Amino acid sequence: MNEIDDHPTSDTPTSDTPTPGTPPRDTVSPGRPAMAMFEARLAEMGRVEKDRISRKNMWLAHHWHDDYAERCVHVGNRWVCRRCASLYPLGILVAIVSAAGSAPWPESIDPWPIWLLSIPATLAYAGEAIGVIRYNAKVQVATTLLAAVAFGRALGYEFVGRWSPEFWGPIAVFGGVWFMATMIAVTRRKFD
Repeated sequence: MNEIDDHPTSDTPTSDTPTPGTPPRDTVSPGRPAMAMFEARLAEMGRVEKDRISRKNMWLAHHWHDDYAERCVHVGNRWVCRRCASLYPLGILVAIVSAAGSAPWPESIDPWPIWLLSIPATLAYAGEAIGVIRYNAKVQVATTLLAAVAFGRALGYEFVGRWSPEFWGPIAVFGGVWFMATMIAVTRRKFD
C-alpha cells in the first residue's frame, strides 16, 4: 500500500494477486479441482481416441481396443482378429487347391468332413460367447484351423459351382449358431 493515498499500487501484492513463485489461486485450493478437471478431460479424450481407433480397425480386428492384446494379432501396424487370421489364409488356400482338383480328402466322403470339422470351432465360440468356456487363444487357433480346412473345402465347391449345398448348408447352420451365441452374449452383457 502506498502511504500517501492508501490505494494499492500495481506492484503491491493484494489478496487477489499471488505473490511471485506461488501458483494461481484455483490450483492451490484443497483437492486441486483444476487438476482433477484437467485429468478428467484428458481421460475422456483418451477414451474418445480409443473408441475412434477401435471403430476404424473394427473391419480387421472385430474387437474393441481393450481386447486387442488378448484376441488379436498385430500384423504390420494393424490389429487383426486372431480367428480370422487363422481361418481365411488356410481356408482360401484349401479352396484353391480343392477347386483345382486336389481335395484334402476323397470327394466320396463329402460333405461329412466339412460338417464334422466345423463343430469344434462352433462349440468353442458358442461356449465362450455364452460364458460356459473360458477364452483360450490356443484352443481358438486349433479349432479355427480345423474349421479352415472345412471352410476351404466347402468354398472350393462354391468356386466350381455357384450355390453349392456343401458350402451354404454349413454356413447357414453354423453361422446361425454363432449369430445366436453372439446375441445371447451381447444381451447378457447389456443387462450385467
